Amino acid sequence: MQKIPLELARSGMTLAQPVSRENGITIVGEGVELTDALIDRLQGMKISRVVVKGNPVQLEGGGASAFDQRLSRLDHLFRGYADDQWMRKVKAFLTNYFRLKAAAQAAAEAAEVEEEAVEPQDEQRSEKDAE
Repeated sequence: MQKIPLELARSGMTLAQPVSRENGITIVGEGVELTDALIDRLQGMKISRVVVKGNPVQLEGGGASAFDQRLSRLDHLFRGYADDQWMRKVKAFLTNYFRLKAAAQAAAEAAEVEEEAVEPQDEQRSEKDAE
């Protein structure tokens, strides 16, 4: 089970927990398979995160983004608070936050690269059609 930003959700993933609004009303039940239309609808409802089955998104980055660099510094920043329960919770929250942000950034960059790769193919097709 993995809680991921809705931007990283893909068609075919299965919900591990129901998706609810802030007021507690369930929008989509547990076990429902996500589709592109459902993801678009959830984005329109301002849903930011979903919990999906398994671990479909790799949250460990390659260290290239600013979020990965911040994540790598957390151990150093919290080194003096090993016995403080509150600070351990803060560190765990920040670790999860930076992992999600790094994964979202990596996914956005990958989508951008994929989109750039598709554009030249479309141009080649239109040139062939013009001939």
